[in-house]
Amino acid sequence: MNTSVSRNDRPILVVANSSWYLQHYRLLLLETLKAHGDHVAALSPVDSATPELSRLLIHVPWRIKRSADGNPFSLGISFLRMLFLVRALKPRLVHSHTLSANLLAVVVTAIFGVPCVLSFAGMGRSSKAKGFSRLAFLIVLRIIALFAVHQRFSRWRWRSSSRRTALIFQNPIDQLFFQQAFPNFPLRQVHLIPGSGVPARYLSANSMPSLSQQCWSQIAPNAPHCCQILFCGRLLRSKGIVTFLDLAALLVDHPFIVFGGVDPSSNDSLLCNDIPILQRQHPNVTFAGSQPDPLLRIDHPYPILLVPSNYGEGLPRALVEALALGIPVISSRAATCGIFSDSMIYIADGDSPGDYIRCFDQLLVDHATGCLRSRLKAGRALAQDQFSEIAIVQQTLSLYRKHESDHTQSYLLGKDDARLHNWLAQ
Repeated sequence: MNTSVSRNDRPILVVANSSWYLQHYRLLLLETLKAHGDHVAALSPVDSATPELSRLLIHVPWRIKRSADGNPFSLGISFLRMLFLVRALKPRLVHSHTLSANLLAVVVTAIFGVPCVLSFAGMGRSSKAKGFSRLAFLIVLRIIALFAVHQRFSRWRWRSSSRRTALIFQNPIDQLFFQQAFPNFPLRQVHLIPGSGVPARYLSANSMPSLSQQCWSQIAPNAPHCCQILFCGRLLRSKGIVTFLDLAALLVDHPFIVFGGVDPSSNDSLLCNDIPILQRQHPNVTFAGSQPDPLLRIDHPYPILLVPSNYGEGLPRALVEALALGIPVISSRAATCGIFSDSMIYIADGDSPGDYIRCFDQLLVDHATGCLRSRLKAGRALAQDQFSEIAIVQQTLSLYRKHESDHTQSYLLGKDDARLHNWLAQ
């Protein structure tokens, strides 16, 4: 009689430093796993997205604060909480997201010998840091690289396990940075999967172009008298909200709309008290708050998405969503992530408002001459060919299957199977 628990009966555990992240970026992946009959659990802090996430799967609250990532004591407490929770859940696979969660997950899964997938949401700003910040970042990556290829196989003994951990990077720049920093890390365990993908609702209207697609695709000798400039993201200075407001002060004849809210856990964020003051200073700016699918709700004939970010995202999802909808994009060079070129978007030469004004003027010239149409067409083709959410989910599931088949031995699960066998044999 086989008394061991089937590996497929064990849950897949997804980890992040916010429930909102899992709900916003991993919803289709989680739904697909559930549809395939997999048991799925989420380990993340409680926030506004937790109730909806809990309706889909088992949510285990995890107390970790993004604002305390640099505090060793706080990080140690979060580590112990994860250690005991993973020991209790006994997952067959752990998929972690974001740097601090990845650091804790790779150590915990090494202790228990559990297969692990680490998704890096973006390393741009950290990889360009100087002095102590850069040293600390490299130390974190060194710890991740070390524990990723080791695991415990008995109470006190460890061994190398080059196939225990798979790493996912969202853009080639981050992937190359890691490979150059750790040239001896197994290349077969490093994967490039671009972001979370564009939901099908952004790509399904092929036969009915949006209003903006129809208007921007037409050749117009005269520039539109009014464009609607959009910002999508948290109100962080590093994401360019200050630059966005500076542009609003220069282009007072055009309405500016901000989709996104403040981030209380970040010292880089605007404060709630700042919003009324900024609204009075910039009467052509509307702070619309966080909304689901804001770009799908745009009814202005001439919208433009502005991405003046130096945050270091793995892949700005709003940028891809705009390309899918035929909305022109003006972006910082940092936000292109080594993926998007000036054949499909407008890239500012620098970070000053004047650099973005020049892109805006060129966009209007291209609209008048018909050159804008080729950019919009190239952008939509890229979104359809490489950034479909369904395709991204299938790539991730394929990686799960391959990773689980490559790594079949787990100290935690083997010990639990043995305990169950001995209990039933009595």
